[in-house]
Amino acid sequence: MKQINEINKSIKKDIIVENLMISNGVYLLVSHPKVGKSMFAQQLAFSLTTGEDFLGFKVNPPHVLYITTEGDINQLNDRFKLMNLKPNVNKLHIIDIDDIPDFYIRDIERDIYELTFDKEPLFIIMDMFKDIKFDTSYDLNNYQEINDVVFRKLKELCRKYNSTLLVTHHLNKRDETMGSVGLNADVSGIIKLKESKNNYNKLTLDYKGRDLGRLQLNLKRNDNQTFSVIDENTNDETDYNLLLFIKYAVAKKDFDYTISDILSKTNILLTPTQLGGLIQRNLSLLEKEGLHITSKRTANERLWHCSYEEPSENNE
Repeated sequence: MKQINEINKSIKKDIIVENLMISNGVYLLVSHPKVGKSMFAQQLAFSLTTGEDFLGFKVNPPHVLYITTEGDINQLNDRFKLMNLKPNVNKLHIIDIDDIPDFYIRDIERDIYELTFDKEPLFIIMDMFKDIKFDTSYDLNNYQEINDVVFRKLKELCRKYNSTLLVTHHLNKRDETMGSVGLNADVSGIIKLKESKNNYNKLTLDYKGRDLGRLQLNLKRNDNQTFSVIDENTNDETDYNLLLFIKYAVAKKDFDYTISDILSKTNILLTPTQLGGLIQRNLSLLEKEGLHITSKRTANERLWHCSYEEPSENNE
């Protein structure tokens, strides 16, 4: 039994990523397949090994052990080159299929021990969870087995080796973590990445943490496949569907239209109600782009009139 003011410095928790992760915790990164979990994890590894901000948040850089179960070190290097990221190679350590073909946790622990013999903090990325084998078999949908077999071991690794874990995993068709709810209940925090239905380069990061609360960010996928936070006050991230409307209207110059006309002649992926609301909410922005929209009612339908004039260079 301890008093509340007895602080054990050996388990003192430090910030790893501001607002997202603290040391000695197990974190889950989930999304549907092909959304970009591995790119996201590699961008995080870059920030942690170099000390550069991650999505605008400060980091406390530890050594990083990246366990890739679906690729090899050459593929990781190719991705870093694609993203124009150069991690600190002295602080980034890789385990791939050539090192541990079966990815048994006991073999992974051996490498963790070798990396932490000097007691330096270690951040471990397990990409992907489904390929990690434990000494006891378990049912992914069984809450008790997930707790007793999986998280008991992962939490032991964190305590024993002064480590923090990020594990990547899939969402199911209901946008829920695949498997038992224990996967959500037992982690220190869960990061969910979801693509926009209308533009795959726009994503939502939804974070729930035991110690750091709740956070939601709107992200964009850049040309080099890195992620950055969208500044909601800038116009360069105008809704993709609105950009399609602007392109169509600029080409037509002066015309009458109905919402159904626009939907039938463009690749806009919205319902009529959604598109009508989108245009109405952005009339000021459309004016700045030279598009002037007025309503026209007829006996049979509601028409809109749009005219275009080249916007002034001083129109900000």
